[in-house]
Amino acid sequence: MPHAALTAFEHQPLPIVPGGDARSLSEAEAEQLLWVAESLPGFCARGYQSVKLSEHCGLLNLGGRVLEILPKVGERSDAAAGRGVLLRLLRYALDFPVHRQSEAGQGARPAPLLEVFISAFFEEVLGLLRSGLLRRYVEHEDDLLAVRGGIRLQRQFTTLANRTDLVACRFDELTPDNRWNRLLKAGLHAVRPWIRSLALQRTWFELSAALEEVSLISHPRMLLEGLRYDRQAVRYRPAILWVERILNLLSPDFRAGSRPAPGLLFDMNLLFERAVEQRMATWADARGWTLSNQDDSRFLAERPGTPPRPAYRLRPDLVFRERGRVVAIADSKWKRPEVRHGFVFPAQPDVYQLHAYASVFGCDQLALIYPWQDHLAQALETVFKLPTTGATAPRLSVMAIDIGYDLLPLKLTSSGGLWPNPSPSLVPPLLQ
Repeated sequence: MPHAALTAFEHQPLPIVPGGDARSLSEAEAEQLLWVAESLPGFCARGYQSVKLSEHCGLLNLGGRVLEILPKVGERSDAAAGRGVLLRLLRYALDFPVHRQSEAGQGARPAPLLEVFISAFFEEVLGLLRSGLLRRYVEHEDDLLAVRGGIRLQRQFTTLANRTDLVACRFDELTPDNRWNRLLKAGLHAVRPWIRSLALQRTWFELSAALEEVSLISHPRMLLEGLRYDRQAVRYRPAILWVERILNLLSPDFRAGSRPAPGLLFDMNLLFERAVEQRMATWADARGWTLSNQDDSRFLAERPGTPPRPAYRLRPDLVFRERGRVVAIADSKWKRPEVRHGFVFPAQPDVYQLHAYASVFGCDQLALIYPWQDHLAQALETVFKLPTTGATAPRLSVMAIDIGYDLLPLKLTSSGGLWPNPSPSLVPPLLQ
């Protein structure tokens, strides 16, 4: 029987019940989650007869089944929408090879993440089969009826001295049975017990038949150590990356403790930040601006001394420059901002942080970028006038990126640009 799966959402508390069920954890599975949290701080926290998840999403091996953790989209927990968002952000942020020829999540969102990833792995292997499996020469020694390659004289004149019908030969054979194809077969072997889709099962049998000449090895991760891609093998890189992910998630050897987290997990804060960076890089390029991320070149203060030493390093997510001059700064936040009186009100610490950027970088165009959620639909375009610092009169725009669409369109802006010029009626009062 295929292994079962448990679907949950970020920040969701999972109850612990004896044996576990379709919506809860067993005590052993809860301990597995807490063990992962030791190497991934903040991943989850123990509560009263429950374990509460954090903002990490993806897949985690619980031993007998896989935990699928999805981003929560909107007011209700929607598994299909959550899968689509995660796949979309992965494609933008990490160039994750999930169904490259189609829109992220199209036709795949109803399927569990594990099967989506298995399908992507199968696509890579099918691509290698279409272009032909890599073959390498391997030296063989055998007693044959006719000469092939060179003759092993010592064996011929000793062991086979009385066998005139056999020739001791040493020869090279071009074979697909090499480390690259062995890793592919190891990946196929690892996913076999977890496949539930009939279509994937058919594909699995087709791929297995194509790799019939390849040996199945018991410790495939040994082949991953020190792996080097030469000119012929470089086309295998995407498929081998999938094999490594699959083994880390599903291989019993990895679950035994040789790796800290038997899963494929993504911090949604970092994932959203990288996706926003990719989205805004296109916007900046169209304006002839350069974009740097995590710019840590400035400090907020200096410590007394001779000479004074800098303190409190600043690190804005996105810094836009035009001919070397800072023209705009933005931070991305994987949060749910509050809407008050028709305007979007960010958390006070986030506004203070952006004002510090304006003061130190001498920049008057600031932005906070959030993921679009349904409760923002009635919000007006929101731009805060922040206190003047020297000659700088900073304005903070609050924007959202619609993560429900592949192009990640901007919202809460009047012209689709990053920093529009709103009318006075669109400027809410400063935060109290």
